[in-house]
Amino acid sequence: MAARSCLVEPRLHGIRMISLDIFDTVLGRYVGDPVEVQHAVCRAVSARTGLAAATVWQARQQAEQALRAEAVQAGFDHECCYRDMLTRWVEALGLEADASLAPFMRQTELDLEAATLHVKRDAQVFMDWVREQGIEIIAISDMYLDGEMLHELLRRLGIVNYFTAVYVSADFKLGKYSGRLFEKMLQVNGLAAQQVVHIGDNPISDRRMACRTGIQGIWLYEKAELRRRERQTLSAQMAQRGGIWQGRHFFECVETRSHQQDSLKPRDFFFRYGRDVLGPAFSVFMQGLQERLQQQTNAGKPLEKLLFVARDGFLFERLYRTTGMTIPAEYVYLSRRVITAAATADGLSREQALVAFYNPKQQGLASVCKVYGLPEAALQPLATRHGFVDFSAPIHDWDDVRLHHFLQDQDVQAIIRATGQQHRALLQRYLEQVGFFAHQHIALVDIGWNGTVQKFLKQAFGARADFPQLHGYYFAFVPKLYADFGENNTCEGIVHDSRRGNACERIPAEFEEIFEQGARSHEATTIAYAEQDGRVVPVLKADTAPDRHAEILCNPLVAQMQQGILHHWEHFCAVQQLTGYASQQLLPYVHGLLERAVVYPTTEEIHALTQLVHTEDFGHDHVLALANQAVGWGDLLRPRRLWQRLEISAWRYALFEKIPTGMANFAFRVAYLHAVKK
Repeated sequence: MAARSCLVEPRLHGIRMISLDIFDTVLGRYVGDPVEVQHAVCRAVSARTGLAAATVWQARQQAEQALRAEAVQAGFDHECCYRDMLTRWVEALGLEADASLAPFMRQTELDLEAATLHVKRDAQVFMDWVREQGIEIIAISDMYLDGEMLHELLRRLGIVNYFTAVYVSADFKLGKYSGRLFEKMLQVNGLAAQQVVHIGDNPISDRRMACRTGIQGIWLYEKAELRRRERQTLSAQMAQRGGIWQGRHFFECVETRSHQQDSLKPRDFFFRYGRDVLGPAFSVFMQGLQERLQQQTNAGKPLEKLLFVARDGFLFERLYRTTGMTIPAEYVYLSRRVITAAATADGLSREQALVAFYNPKQQGLASVCKVYGLPEAALQPLATRHGFVDFSAPIHDWDDVRLHHFLQDQDVQAIIRATGQQHRALLQRYLEQVGFFAHQHIALVDIGWNGTVQKFLKQAFGARADFPQLHGYYFAFVPKLYADFGENNTCEGIVHDSRRGNACERIPAEFEEIFEQGARSHEATTIAYAEQDGRVVPVLKADTAPDRHAEILCNPLVAQMQQGILHHWEHFCAVQQLTGYASQQLLPYVHGLLERAVVYPTTEEIHALTQLVHTEDFGHDHVLALANQAVGWGDLLRPRRLWQRLEISAWRYALFEKIPTGMANFAFRVAYLHAVKK
């Protein structure tokens, strides 16, 4: 603002009007090239008419070029008006009979233009200053949109009242680049050229040609803005080559849009981490989910209901509500604890019992009871007859003969079945309440990993004739525990699926806890169900539980991360509409972004994120601290011990904080990927 004022103030004597270029002077773009808006309009027309987007684009180009050629032949500049082009465009498509098509195209163009434009921060301040001087302001632009459409754009952006008139090359078929639009403006206003100052970002059309007509032309040279636009243009060009460039181009646009509209900076760390790291990952997941739901519809097998699984489906359900999709959705109180408990209604198998031992802090049969909601007091005396002196002693030998005998004991299985049947009856009623059995095609949406909820739902109720075809759409799917999910029970990890064998996308599985923290609800996990006023309601873990207390202390930090994610999602959706990228085109860049954040964290990220504690809903009260003592140079001399330490760490790459340059992180990453591949 100060620079513009200093340039204009010495020239105010005798000045009656200031003329402002619009695009890249008063208004900035979130995407580098306005052609991207035109392509987005063509995609929208394609979706509406069924014509190929390339065909729609070609028809538009032909109509525009013909009008420009006709203007030159008639003695005007190489200009065309959108209003005239629209008529020719519809005719070229052979769709004149569709009276609603032209209004749809015009409205779509306006909506998308408005979505990609913003008022530059200092422009409005400058216009306020000019108005205080009592000087008239007009807008003048070389643009194919007619004056009525440009007036509407300025109105939507809240600055139309600054301008007494709008002059557009499309209306007069005269451009600034020839100087003829300036001459027309002077003629219409009855002004001498010396009474006008013009400001614009183009050194030729806004300064040289203005000066040639006698107007005082000022070239607005914004070095940082020019570099940003050049960088964005380069990204758009490189995006044509595919790979990570499409994602880079896309997220540069998101970042520009986010920063331009974010008036609350500086943001705290957790908001920024949600916006800049988790936001891209979760947004691409949600886009991938929408694509798959549409694919199901296109295949004639539309999903009838989405169930967002508590607790890590909480944020996904919030994001879904903003998409405008019409598939009914519900947030359901399911957890591994209540699902696995119901799955013991027919007894507890060895395979089920082993699930409890995956927890590094497992306590043998006590953990089995906690995971499956079994009565310790009733089972403990029976365990002693099979040699279990300490019911809470860890079981590291999963082929322990005592465990075999314990599970084969009919008295043990009778207690388990009776308890499991109670759990299953309540869970079944809860599922009936949420319409689980009333539909043929249902999807579960969750953070994922092993798909335990989906696996045990099928195991507990798969025998019912009305059990639906179940689709699991997960952020990441790493089926280490289970291989068979049963007939008509499909699972897919959208951001990462280990079955694809792509090492580049493995990164979410390297730090599962941070993704769960970013997605989870603030309420406690569901540990059981109870009768209340004729309905089955979830029973949540008490706030007095040790792990729940630690979790509550972290909730404000999680809330800040989720605010950042929602902020990113808003801008993600706007840019996706403009650019049309599919989730598969964005994923390579997102995987790279997550690799940087997880494998090569900054000191700030390590110190902030390790404030969080992680809990799980599998029956235990344990708290998993994300912070561990950092590795020193001496630890590198004991590689076997170091490897064991790294294997049990929640965020192993954060342990190398004290070793500079990131070489240790890189070396461990290569070693780990090699070990996984083998």
